[in-house]
Amino acid sequence: MIIQHISSLLHNHDCVIVPGLGGFVANHRASVIKEDKNLFLPPAKEIGFNRSLIHNDGLLANCISRSEGISFEEALIAIEDFVSVVRADVAVGKSVDLCDIGSLRGDAIGNILFTPSTTNSFLPEAFGLASFRFEPLDYNHTVKFEREIRVPRALKQKTSRYYWGAVAAMMAGLLFLTTSELKTPELNQEAGFLSLLQPTTVFNNTETQSTEVIEPVEVIQEVQDIYTATNNVKAKANKSFHIIAASFVKQEPAREALQSFIQEGFTNAQILDDEAGKIRIAIESFEHRETAIQKMDSLRNMPHFSSVWVYRSKK
Repeated sequence: MIIQHISSLLHNHDCVIVPGLGGFVANHRASVIKEDKNLFLPPAKEIGFNRSLIHNDGLLANCISRSEGISFEEALIAIEDFVSVVRADVAVGKSVDLCDIGSLRGDAIGNILFTPSTTNSFLPEAFGLASFRFEPLDYNHTVKFEREIRVPRALKQKTSRYYWGAVAAMMAGLLFLTTSELKTPELNQEAGFLSLLQPTTVFNNTETQSTEVIEPVEVIQEVQDIYTATNNVKAKANKSFHIIAASFVKQEPAREALQSFIQEGFTNAQILDDEAGKIRIAIESFEHRETAIQKMDSLRNMPHFSSVWVYRSKK
C-alpha cells in the first residue's frame, strides 16, 4: 500500500519523503539521442534517493489518509510499520522491491542504497512515449520506394485490358459493317451512313458480334471493384488514433513484423508510412483518443507490449 502511494505522488511531486527512511527525489531529464547506439530516449523523471531526508513533511501521510479513509495518526503508524520492515530486510542483506520505483538494499557499512527502475518515466508530459532504436535513414532507398508505391500497376493492367477490349470490339464492328456492305450491294449510301450512327442496333441484331463485347463489360466491373476497395480504405482511414507496437525505416523488416503481429491475432494490424520516412506498425486503430488510450493501457499489462504508445495520423 505504501509503495503505491509513493509511486502515485512521484508523478506530480519532485520529492516524496518517507519519514524515518529517506526521500525519493525526481530530477527532470530532457530527451536524449545516443548516436553510437542509435537509441532515442524520451524525456523523463530520473528518481534518486536521499537517506538524509527523514523528517515528516506530511505529504505521504496525508495522501494515505485521504485515499484509504483513515486518520492522519493511523497513516503515520502504517508508515512506521513499513519503514521497520524495510530496514529489517536490508539489515539481513535482502533487496526490497519497490515495484516501478526501483529497489533498496544495504551496503557493507549499513547504508541504504537505491537502484531506480527504468520502466516508468513519472513524467505526465511524456505519457505514451517509449525508448526505441532506429537506423540512419537511407535517402536513396526512400526515394526509390516512393516511386514504386506511386505506380498503380493493378489499375494500369485493368485499363489496358479495357482498352484492348474496346479496340477489339471496334475492329469487329468495322469488319461486320464491311461484310454487310459486300453481301447487300443494293443498300444505298444513306443506309450505310445510318448504320455507322447506330452501331448498337447492328450489334444487337448479330449474335456472333455480341459475344465480342462481353469482355469490356467485365473489365469495367473489375475497375469498379478497385474503386470500391479504395472507398473502403478511405472509410478505414477515419480511424486516426493508432496503437504503435514497432517503428522501422525500411519496408522489408516492417512487412515481416506486420505478418508476425497478424499471426498473433491482430488481424487489423497495418503499416503507417508518414512523410518523414518513418514506417510504423499499428496493431489497432480507433476513431477516438480515449478508446485508444484504454486499449494501450490494457496492452501494456502484457510483457510483450509494455512499450506500445498512441500515435495520431494526420490523414
